[in-house]
This record gives sequence, structure tokens and C-alpha cells, in this order.
Amino acid sequence: MSTTLYVRLPHRPHDQPQPWQFGAMPFALVRASAEKSRAGGLSPAPELLREGHALAAEMPAADRLVLILAASDVLLTAAMVPPLPPARLRLALPNLVEDMLATDAAPCHIALGPALDPAAPARGPRRRLLMVTDRAWLRAALDQFTEHKHRRRNVLPAQLCLPLEEATALAPAPADTADILAPTPEPATAGDATPAPAPQPSVPETPATADAAAQPATLVVEAATSALAQSASLLDAAAPPPAAADTARLWQLTVRTGPYDGYGLLLNDQALAAWQVLAPAGVWHGDPAALAHAPVPALRAQRPVARASRISENWRIWLAGAEACLRDPQVDLAQFEFAQGRMDRWNVLAWRLPVALAVGLALVQIIGMNAQWLMLRQEAKRIEAAQIDILHTAFPNVPPVAEPPLLMRRQMEQLRTASGRSTPSDFLPLADGFARAAQSLPPDALLQLDYRAGALYVTLKPGTNTNALRSAARQAGLQMEEDKTPPDAAVRAGGAPTPPGSRWTIKSEARADSPAQGRAGA
Repeated sequence: MSTTLYVRLPHRPHDQPQPWQFGAMPFALVRASAEKSRAGGLSPAPELLREGHALAAEMPAADRLVLILAASDVLLTAAMVPPLPPARLRLALPNLVEDMLATDAAPCHIALGPALDPAAPARGPRRRLLMVTDRAWLRAALDQFTEHKHRRRNVLPAQLCLPLEEATALAPAPADTADILAPTPEPATAGDATPAPAPQPSVPETPATADAAAQPATLVVEAATSALAQSASLLDAAAPPPAAADTARLWQLTVRTGPYDGYGLLLNDQALAAWQVLAPAGVWHGDPAALAHAPVPALRAQRPVARASRISENWRIWLAGAEACLRDPQVDLAQFEFAQGRMDRWNVLAWRLPVALAVGLALVQIIGMNAQWLMLRQEAKRIEAAQIDILHTAFPNVPPVAEPPLLMRRQMEQLRTASGRSTPSDFLPLADGFARAAQSLPPDALLQLDYRAGALYVTLKPGTNTNALRSAARQAGLQMEEDKTPPDAAVRAGGAPTPPGSRWTIKSEARADSPAQGRAGA
């Protein structure tokens, strides 16, 4: 079962310079069950493990991190997007939304959403959803979670994290809707003495249609207590902290009007009461502060719920829409330079046991090879010492200046020469063995026969079958190899000129390794 950490980011402050100091943010840690319902194959409702407010460094680790960006900081729009590579598309997106923004498109991060016209041809321009937000604000939010332990990361707009209401959930509005939604005067309080913040620009009213009636909107009203309010003391230590009544009178409104439509507003009491005349028909939700103080009659009609259970119910409203967004990978603001790399998506913790096993096997292999090498080294030393003892036993006056086998062979050859016996590398034994091996050769096949340095140099007539000759020489105890030296080398060495033909070297198998061993001993 995987865990997901949902974090709701505060709205971007317009009265605080960078760098922004993030404070405690609301979070919810949920666990999704691996089992799926048999009807429809949908996952059951997630289990809420923890919720509350905490700093980014104090939040629990999870398999997936989902950051919910405030709806007032994300603009959802649509445009005809041409089929371009990602590098060129990133440069072309600001030109597509510059007419829809009140500011410059250069400091904005534009994410590409799903296609709004699936029936359009795939190779031509398609109408797609565009999600626009401030690049510096998104980068600052992601920097807060660089040390957080998670494998996957998603950034979602808050307006798309609200669940879509069913068409039957909306009751027909009465004739006196304007009278019901009109703001009612409330008694003045201490917080009303401070001028309220200026209302944000409202969304233009659209005429009611049959589609709007079929798809009711989802509206959420919350107290806009920014988590960045705590950083005011860092900028001016002498400034008193803002009063609770001042921050509680600024409301954060999140509206979802369709599958890919929605917006967010920051309104004070008066602006929120006046905006309800332009509000789309739908279902209202609110946090405990909005239920108690927000001038929204639709929230008053809701049944009062305890504060602790109301917070859980409020999170479940956001989780229902957020899970639907996670099933669509294109509804993600973390694109282009904010995209997560492939290495970050790997579950390193899941590979701990295989990696530890591989390292352990490698260590055992290395230790075993070194132990075997030490054993073989000791065995080689023991054999070499035994050879030296045998050499000194047979020839006490021979100093051990070379390898014992080579010294033993040389001493044996000297004894044979001194006793009048020929060695296998002499001319007569080599010539006798070659004569027995060359019985099947034609009489004119042998062109030349030389003897130098314990070896026979044979020149054969071109076209002679040497395969049978080499096999017969091997049976006679001789080693026959082709001579690669140039023809004039024999003349320089004092021999006769070599006639044209194939040249071969005949050696005794007992002396085949003598030159190499002699060079090693020297």
C-alpha cells in the first residue's frame, strides 16, 4: 500500500518581497489500499492517516507528494496548440496566452494540459488546456520540499481538486434568489474598523444555459490566513503582528464549474457578499471559520458539524477531486524545467535488499579469490623450494641463479654431452626424426635442409602437402612450425641462400620451450 502526502499551499502574497518565508501549511497523509472493488475496478476510498499544519521539514515522508496550488494563483485557459517538440513548444506557449494575461507572460510558467477536443486530428493543432502560474512562486514552493523524502511529485491546481457535483445534486433555484443571496447587515465589530482589502477582479458573468444547469458548480469558501504571515516579523521586527480579525476577514474562494474550468478569488466580507449575485449555481462548502463568519447564506443552511470532524470532511472533499486529477497525468503543473527526473522516480528503498545482497556476494567473491590466490601462492613456493632441494641434491655446485627446471635441463644436457650421448636437439636426432616423418614426401619435395642453434630449417617445394608432414612430425616427437623470418636472414646468419618455397622450423618437443625459458632465466 502506497502513501500520499497532500499539502495545500497558501496563496501568493502580493505585499511581501522575495524570498518568501513559508510557515505551517495544512497537510493530509493518506494511504491507498491495493485492493480494488470488483464493480468497475475503482479503488476504494483512501484512509486518512494524519492531518494538521506543519512546516515542510516536519511533514511525514510518503511515496508521493502532491502540492495543491491555490486557485487564485493558477489561470486555466484554452488555446489552439500546434504540434511542436517540447523545446520549441515551451518557447511558443507564452505567445498563445499573452492576450489572456493582464501582465507579461515572460515570468509565468505555462503547463500544457489535456486536449479539449479528442476528435481533432492528432497531427494538426488541437485545443488544449493551459495552466498558467507565477514561475518564481512555483519554484519557491518546490524548494521548500527539496529535503522531503518522496519518490514521485505532482503539482495540481486547487480548482481541479474539487469534486464535480452530479446534476441531481442541484435543487431548482427559487424566484427570489437575489433576495436570498443579498448580503445582510451584521453588527460592527472591532475588526471592521480596519479597512477591508480591495476586492480582486471578478470573473465575468456568463449567461445561464442548459449545460450550466446540467453541471452544477462546486464552491469552497475558506479563511485566507496565509502561512506567510509569520514572516512579517523577519522583515520588520518592530512591526506588531497582524490581528486575527484582520486576516480572518479575507476569504479564499475556489470555484470549479466544469471538468477543466475553474478559478479562485480573494475577497473580503463586502466583496464576497456582493459576488454571490454573480456566483454560478452549485453546491457550497466551507471550513469552520467560513461557517461561523462568512456572509454566505448557502453555508448557513448546512447542518453544523463539530470542528474536528469538519476538518476531516473538508480534506475528504479535496482528496476526492485530487485523486481524479492524479489519474490524468497531463493535469500536472510540474512540467518542463519543473519536471521530475527519472532517477527521482526510482524506489531506492525497495532496492535496498537486492543491492545489499549483490554487494555481499561481490565481497564474498573477492575474499574467496584472494584466499585462493594466497593458497596457490603458498603451494607455488612449496613446489619451488622442493625443486631447489632436488637440484642441489643432484648438483651441489650449481648456484640457483635461474629457474630450477631450466638449470636441471641444462645440467642433464651437459652430462649427456660429456658422456658422448646426443641430446634431442642435436643434428642427428632431429634429422633422423624428420627422415622418418618425411617418408611420404616426393623425392624432389625437399629443396634445402639447414641446422642452426639446435633446430632444423627445412625448405620445401611450393605445393607440397605439409598437413600430413606436420602430423607425422608430431608423432615422431618433433614440433614443426612455419618460419616467418625473411629469406635474407639466413644469409646474414652464415647459411646458404634460401631457394623459393615454404620454409619450416623443426625442433624437438623437449626443447620447444627452451629459448623462452632461457630468456626468463637470464
